[in-house]
Amino acid sequence: MAFSDQARKMIGTDVCVETRKGTFTGRLVDVKRSTIIMRIDNRRSIIRIAEIIALLSLI
Repeated sequence: MAFSDQARKMIGTDVCVETRKGTFTGRLVDVKRSTIIMRIDNRRSIIRIAEIIALLSLI
């Protein structure tokens, strides 16, 4: 199962994303072909999938 398929299961939940540039915590809004879109402090943030090291659910 591909990363984006697994990430789509977490849409709408609070997640923690670890990237090469740091760790981000927020609500996962959408998963596109090469990016994920998160809502962090009422702002939409776009993170490239190639930069993601880990995606953890905070449930």
